[in-house]
Amino acid sequence: MGKKNNLHDNFSKRRNDLFMKASKLCTLNGAKLALLVFSPGKKAYAFGHSSFGSVIDKFLGNKASPSIHGGTDHHVVANHHGDNISELNKIINLKKQLEANKKCEEVLVQMIQEGQHKNWWQAPIEEMNLEQLLKLEKALKGLKRKVQDEVKSQIMAADISQFLFENVVLKNIKGPSKVKP
Repeated sequence: MGKKNNLHDNFSKRRNDLFMKASKLCTLNGAKLALLVFSPGKKAYAFGHSSFGSVIDKFLGNKASPSIHGGTDHHVVANHHGDNISELNKIINLKKQLEANKKCEEVLVQMIQEGQHKNWWQAPIEEMNLEQLLKLEKALKGLKRKVQDEVKSQIMAADISQFLFENVVLKNIKGPSKVKP
């Protein structure tokens, strides 16, 4: 909890310093400047000379609303200021969603590529390259050997079972044979 408070305190000090330096820059050089910073809590803070809204409007090519006194209507600028921050927050959220979607896409593409690499034999033979065809041939030969070995072991097991059945079970049913001394 202490680290969060330190982070907020540090942000507040840096924000105030940044805004004071921006104000000096505007005053000394006559620059029209707008700054927008976000706190660790995702709250937006804005600075503008002469106002944030007027600098943004000028940058975007919008015309500020004149008041009856000949200047810019501060109420309208304040509304634009709030609208601009809201729009910027929406843009930032959309950008975050876009980045998250791109990461998901990258993961899905990687999973698809890994899946294709793992199951390369499922591709149509016409689409396989020479290396894949050679691997397929080797795998099929290995499979053939395993099937042949399994068939042999099954036949041997069946032969042993048949032998035991004929020589042990059937003889015990007929009775023991008489052995002549």
